[in-house]
Amino acid sequence: MKLIDYVLHIRSLIQQAIDNRFSRLGLEVSEEKELPENTSTGNRDKRNKLEAIIATHKQALGDDYVEARKETINECTFTLFNRLAALKVMEDRELFPEVIRRRVEHGNLSYAHKQWLEEHTNERNAERMGLKHFLEDKFQELSENYKIPLYSPDYAYAMLPKADELFEIITAFNEIEQDADCGVDIWKGDDILGWLYENFNTVEKVALKDSGDKTEYDKVSLQSQVYTPQWVVKFLVDNTLGKMYLEMYPDSNFIYDEDGKVKYLIANAPTSQMRHPKRLKEIKLIDPACGSGNFLIYAFSLFYDLYLNQIDQYDADYSRRDIPKLIVENNLYGVDLDERAVQLTQIALFIKAMQLKGRRGAMPTYTHVVSTHFELPEYSKVKDAFISGSDWNEVQQKTIHTIWEDLRAAYKFGSLIRVEEQLDALLPVDSSDMFANQWKTDMFDFKHQMITTLRNQVHQWTGEGSNEYSLAKANDAITFLDILSTKFDVVVANPPYTDSADFGAELKDFVGANYSKPLKFNSNLYACFIKRCCELAGDDGKVGMINPPTFMYIKTFEDVRKYIVEKTYISLFVEWGYLGLFSQSARVDSAIFILDKSVRQEESTFIKLNDLYEMKRKEVLFDAYYDFCNGRQNDRVYQLPQSKLKDIKSYPFIYWISDEFRGKMKGKDLDKTVDIRAGIQTSNNNRFLRFWWEIDNSNIYDGINNAKWVVYSKGGPFNKWYGNLWLVIDWEENGNKLRKYLLSRGQDLHAQDYYFLQGITYSASGSKGMSFRYMPKDCLFDIGGSSIFCVKEFKNSSFMIGLLNSKLSVYLTNCFNPTVNKQPNDIKRIPFTNPDNNIEIKISSLSEQCISIMRKILNYSIIYKDYRISPIGNNSLPQIELSDYYYKENSLGTLVLLNESVINNLIFEVYSLSAHDRQMVIDKEGLPVGDYSISSKAKESYKEWLSTNTEFPASQEVLEHIDSLEINEDQPHIDDFESLYQNNNGWEEFCIKHKLNPIEVWYQFKNAGILPLQRTQVLAFELITDVIRSVLAKDDDGVIPLTERMGEEQLAGRIEQELVERGYNSAQISQIIQLLETPLDKYLQDKFFKQLSDHLNLFMYLPKTPFIWHLTSGPHHAIELYISIYKWSRDTVFRIKSVYIANRETALNDRLSGIDASTANGQLEAAELKEQLKELKVFAEKIDELLASGYDPKLDDGVGKNIAPLQKAGLLSYEVLNAGQFKKYMNADW
Repeated sequence: MKLIDYVLHIRSLIQQAIDNRFSRLGLEVSEEKELPENTSTGNRDKRNKLEAIIATHKQALGDDYVEARKETINECTFTLFNRLAALKVMEDRELFPEVIRRRVEHGNLSYAHKQWLEEHTNERNAERMGLKHFLEDKFQELSENYKIPLYSPDYAYAMLPKADELFEIITAFNEIEQDADCGVDIWKGDDILGWLYENFNTVEKVALKDSGDKTEYDKVSLQSQVYTPQWVVKFLVDNTLGKMYLEMYPDSNFIYDEDGKVKYLIANAPTSQMRHPKRLKEIKLIDPACGSGNFLIYAFSLFYDLYLNQIDQYDADYSRRDIPKLIVENNLYGVDLDERAVQLTQIALFIKAMQLKGRRGAMPTYTHVVSTHFELPEYSKVKDAFISGSDWNEVQQKTIHTIWEDLRAAYKFGSLIRVEEQLDALLPVDSSDMFANQWKTDMFDFKHQMITTLRNQVHQWTGEGSNEYSLAKANDAITFLDILSTKFDVVVANPPYTDSADFGAELKDFVGANYSKPLKFNSNLYACFIKRCCELAGDDGKVGMINPPTFMYIKTFEDVRKYIVEKTYISLFVEWGYLGLFSQSARVDSAIFILDKSVRQEESTFIKLNDLYEMKRKEVLFDAYYDFCNGRQNDRVYQLPQSKLKDIKSYPFIYWISDEFRGKMKGKDLDKTVDIRAGIQTSNNNRFLRFWWEIDNSNIYDGINNAKWVVYSKGGPFNKWYGNLWLVIDWEENGNKLRKYLLSRGQDLHAQDYYFLQGITYSASGSKGMSFRYMPKDCLFDIGGSSIFCVKEFKNSSFMIGLLNSKLSVYLTNCFNPTVNKQPNDIKRIPFTNPDNNIEIKISSLSEQCISIMRKILNYSIIYKDYRISPIGNNSLPQIELSDYYYKENSLGTLVLLNESVINNLIFEVYSLSAHDRQMVIDKEGLPVGDYSISSKAKESYKEWLSTNTEFPASQEVLEHIDSLEINEDQPHIDDFESLYQNNNGWEEFCIKHKLNPIEVWYQFKNAGILPLQRTQVLAFELITDVIRSVLAKDDDGVIPLTERMGEEQLAGRIEQELVERGYNSAQISQIIQLLETPLDKYLQDKFFKQLSDHLNLFMYLPKTPFIWHLTSGPHHAIELYISIYKWSRDTVFRIKSVYIANRETALNDRLSGIDASTANGQLEAAELKEQLKELKVFAEKIDELLASGYDPKLDDGVGKNIAPLQKAGLLSYEVLNAGQFKKYMNADW
């Protein structure tokens, strides 16, 4: 088993045991019951303590006893879990006699338990040999002798279950190290408690993810909780705390271990003193989102070495035995929302102190690690204490009120609460004001009085109905207030990552009020923490953080970058990239960086790793970092004055480019040249959008007639030049119907001046990057298919689409936004250089040809509105037809890729890129496949085809490009053409995979004589789909049976008739059916409907929309019908009942009456017929229920709404809608 499995099992055991204890104390699941009169004093005291905690939770939970009880049980559960886990750690490090681990030589008892029984012989006959009392004594010993609060009998959540339950829990703990998957040394690692914490929270994490809810304050730690690897912790702490120490003591030898080897490798280690020395006990480090304390635990070790260095090298007056106490009580601070995390951090620090203090050393008596899980009274109860006797003005009084309310919300927002900063905001900005100095003096007095009064009020509050729980919480509040009033030397953090789009209402309001002005840090929670960490740091403090790198580039983080560049010094920055840093389940991008609050003129250092395979990055980072620290060159290390980051608009952290390239990015951008517009956001796509095949084509706007539906561009999968125009939008009443709907929701139509204009649309998300396509006039466009219009100073959209599909544009947009979800702002920031007339004409012509070619190729697919004919013609056998088609399609696809290569080179010329900068782009985005070498035979063969290609003649530039390609006769042989076009393995992707020029791939494919299996089957399927559509269109009611004896010919026969009418002979028809890989009747029965549904699954968040439906009675196939949606109506449903079911029932009964039941075969057939009659009856009942429900399908309502009731009734051979879609359509109100 894995560690997580053990953790969740132990958690379950403890939770049940604690629940049992609550019930025994009269705290039942749904109500509190009186205790019996003979209840012991101890149990009554425990009941009273728990009631006090439950009462406190009830106040926060709307007087909900059930939830308050559940919360209290959770707290008691994680407390016992942490107590026992910490004991395992202590005994494994021989800090405490074995209490948990049992050994055979001790009679399957722990060593300490065996020794205890010798002193308490009367307990030998007690339950589990007095296990519960034994643990109580040991916990008491840890509390009294080692001053660890978690083990105090007065600890608020202290509770032990019955001995038998304890025995089972301890057994589960001991099984962990016995499992080879976990390892015998699992308890020795400094980070084991952190891993336990992350695994313990898995239940809540899964529940939050499954709920789909927005992330509110109480779920932040679950939504983005990621355990920081130890090497990252060391990297950040060494380069903040360690670096600061070297700036005070540059000649210090603490960086070496006892053998003289480097223990702390610190970047840019100073050689002379850079800051005035500060007493080590006065240096303060904080983690404002400390989780389970990984940063603090490692910082403890570093501080310990620094104290030793002070003693050994600088004769400081510290005692070695007191160092752990000094560190915990003076140097380390932490804050977290999660009480479980804080509890673990505190215990980990105490364990660390036990390890290092020696036998005579003093244990710390307290920590500065605090959970903000406390509550304060309403302001009205303390207002008089603030205002009485003061002469504070209205602004000051309002500030006091605001700060108190923020403190009351500390349990929601933790260290993001700002006290000093709100007071500092009242100070005058204009120092030239003649009254400014006096004003400042008055304000500093006010600030001092305010904080003093705050502390007094929090302290005074502890007297109100005080109990152990409320006293502990009040102490936490005082500690938290002290932290907020402190400036720290070092701030380190791996804060929560929650995007603003996922904020719950309260979190959104708080962040908006506190972190959006004057600079916007409210795009993501981690951005708030960047600002907060810098605020917590003193004027010459250091900040070390790890969080996603989106703030480096994306437009919405512009203010974050501006603040960092202008207000801090970027000392060291590692751009890690996606995956590979955290656990496999944490699929996030990462950046690791160190900022100095004191701005410096030195060059900033960046290490670039994001373009590497994730499993190689750590090794490459260590090599690059080692080289840099030792003064050696490394291609991964970049240094530049951070002021250069301001050269490019919006300050993207593009640190790796040359100064020349940077200069080209300073000029005019696309935003000044063309209009880039986000389109319509319907707010209800299921209601307003349809695929073109879902509605009557005559009702689609063509630029002339007034029609209800308009072609609609909505992004979609990667597809360059042309395509993805599958949707239409409800434009009834010239869009007024949609607009009224939006206005009723406080929204409106976007970019109305650009409707129906010719433009360029694009797909903005996906691993392949952006792809730009021609958008013809008379279309509308979506916010997810934002569009570009050449209506400003530059009007050539053909050149523009060539530029946008070039490698340079891909490179630039990836610079501005390295995530897979590009935004219009990323395109707007592309620098634009006016091309000379000759190059503009060339690029425009090549782009137009690419558009025309792609339009022709796509029109052979049934999903496109201009589909006219199948590639499987009737002039020869299907295999020959398909070979000819693949030859032509691949030839044209190759020409498109060659055009793209020429366009790329011409764009480089437009921007006058140096050879170095061109190579930089190619290294990042890949060499265009049209630039790879070719064999002489492939070249000759393809040029011969070009000479016969009159529809799309190659340009002179393309012919010259082909002639310029390197000739290499030793081309790799391709042996997997069967996979071509399979699983998105299209023509370009196939060439990229094999690193071969499309001319070479084309040549080898032409000579291989292979038909790609999946694509071939799909083309046969599309032909059959078109045939079935035609057959159903010709049918009177659009209903055709698959089953026999239904009063009309079965579908399989009618398909073959339609193929004959289209000019196919019997041999051709036979081969077409063979391409389906299943006999036609079985294919129609078992596969077609699912394949059609899946084939039309084109957008992730839109439903599958088959325009042919397969109704079935069930596994006995009593009745099987194919339906055309274009003739589907309530009358058709009645006809199924009155005609098709009736005919089928008669046929089955006739057959049943004519069977010879005396034979075995006859008996089997009769039994099957009876089953079919039963099944048919149920089918008929379902149809009756459908009609009785008022089912009245309308074509314009779309497949989703019309098919949902059939899916609910179980009438379909395949469930088209997923659970979420089904629910929405069943509740549709249009």
